[in-house]
Amino acid sequence: MKSILTTSIVLALASFSVAAADYEVDFGYDSKYISEGRDNLEQGGIYWLNGAAGFENGITLSAAYGYAADSSVDYDELNLGIEYGFEVGDFSFYGSYTRLEFFEDDESDNELGAGIAYAGLEWFEPFVDYVYSTEAEGGFLEIGIQREFAINEAITFTPYVIAAFDYGYASAAHDGTNHSTYGATLAYQLNDTWAINAIVEHQEGHRDVELDLGHSSGHLWGGLHFVAAF
Repeated sequence: MKSILTTSIVLALASFSVAAADYEVDFGYDSKYISEGRDNLEQGGIYWLNGAAGFENGITLSAAYGYAADSSVDYDELNLGIEYGFEVGDFSFYGSYTRLEFFEDDESDNELGAGIAYAGLEWFEPFVDYVYSTEAEGGFLEIGIQREFAINEAITFTPYVIAAFDYGYASAAHDGTNHSTYGATLAYQLNDTWAINAIVEHQEGHRDVELDLGHSSGHLWGGLHFVAAF
């Protein structure tokens, strides 16, 4: 599963947040739905419609809806999330809660997340993300580095490398090293509101994926997203 609360919680927090907020809407297509080193769909890609509102008190409310692009694949999911983030010096911290609904499969999940990033280095930014699933009763850890390069005023290029470890989240029977991720995003700012983001990513399965699936075949996918920020 891939995360990006119940609705009553979202609405309540929005009413207590300050009026000023930054809004973002993202509509995009990914050629495959790859997460935790596994292909989540039998075939084809996935369409995403995402929205987020970030408030001055550090709270961000988000919603993401994904729908399988191939009509022969019955899959969709809705993620409703709330996140609180803050900074201490060069460190950035966040904690989050996400409610996941899988309508076609008639399933649901709750995920608790936390992460930290350090921006005090000149050449790259290290980060750590952790998520715990109440349905799987397990966690997933990612440790990575990324670097943003400003090509010019309109174009930025951000490569990243991630090492991932599974502790009962993706596979209940096996724990340990799960997969490696190598990817990059290219963002082109069209104007003050609209941008185009292109993504290329490769996930290479390791021990946990091989024990779970019987193979560790890598997955290469690409995505194209149109993003509006207000």
